[in-house]
Amino acid sequence: MAYERAVTLRVLLTGFPPFGGHNENVSDKVRCKIESVGIVDIELQTLLLTCDEAGSEHVASLIRDGGRFDAIIHLGLAESRSAISLERCGQNESRFRMADNSGRVAQGMVIEGGPARLATTASVHVLDEEFEHESDIAWSDSAGAFVCNETIYRTLEAIDSVSAKTSDGRALPAIFIHLPPESEVSLERQVDVVRRVVLALASKPRLEVVGALIFDAEGRILACRRPPEDVWGGWWEFPGGKVDAGERPREALVREIAEELQLDVVPERIVASLNHEYDDRHVSLDIWNCGVIDPKLVNPIEHDEVRWLDRGSLDSVKWLPADEPLIREWVESGLPQS
Repeated sequence: MAYERAVTLRVLLTGFPPFGGHNENVSDKVRCKIESVGIVDIELQTLLLTCDEAGSEHVASLIRDGGRFDAIIHLGLAESRSAISLERCGQNESRFRMADNSGRVAQGMVIEGGPARLATTASVHVLDEEFEHESDIAWSDSAGAFVCNETIYRTLEAIDSVSAKTSDGRALPAIFIHLPPESEVSLERQVDVVRRVVLALASKPRLEVVGALIFDAEGRILACRRPPEDVWGGWWEFPGGKVDAGERPREALVREIAEELQLDVVPERIVASLNHEYDDRHVSLDIWNCGVIDPKLVNPIEHDEVRWLDRGSLDSVKWLPADEPLIREWVESGLPQS
């Protein structure tokens, strides 16, 4: 995945000290390791937050005071988890099962009268694409009810309250990452994952994407609908996906179609090339003619519905924005030949 590098990008990375009887905290070890080696083209600011109420408020105060960042990544220890957890949200609730490092045992709202839940401002789609099929990384719907949750909730509330932006005008991406003990995932692996999150969020990535134009015997083309739980859930697309580093586009398409539809295809030629700028990424899309297949062979694994569409029904579904110009063209001029 390639990234934009128009200006110096400033990223805030935080960790926590040991708490609750622990002798160390892997979040601080990862923070220190990344700080020591740096990240090319990133101006990295790191903070060791105190494991108490003041620590949970610190970054929110920086945001309200006009601090400029292109991404904020909070790190914390999840002692009972076995995977690196990307937190989808912060909850407006504290239910401490132990005292924080100040002796506080909070019970109640993080911010009185605040929303019950604040979603991460990081791009879920970009992170999904970055870590697709990496089994030691997972999304989590609960950042717990301790200082970690307080920290991300306060950060997200501050971003929302001042409409904080990045240097390129995007909503400031912020996320909390819970790190498991090193016995579950090595320190080296955790450092690499966090480094990749920094790069993925600090600027819009440029994704090289391939899509398959698959026909049935009647000349209709295959369209696939993204499931409700996915980013852009309910929208329709050509089957396919991102070209991974070191992968050739044709090989990527063969792999993606096998994973998504359990089909073996032979991409023949590129029939269309599109570019589209989403809020969180640039997409360069090539559509490959993959010939005729028997609809009975299609077994959708990652989509919740598939349809076979002719020219007259092409615009009967809601296509992804990147695909729309091509669909309009084909409605007017007709589908390519299989």
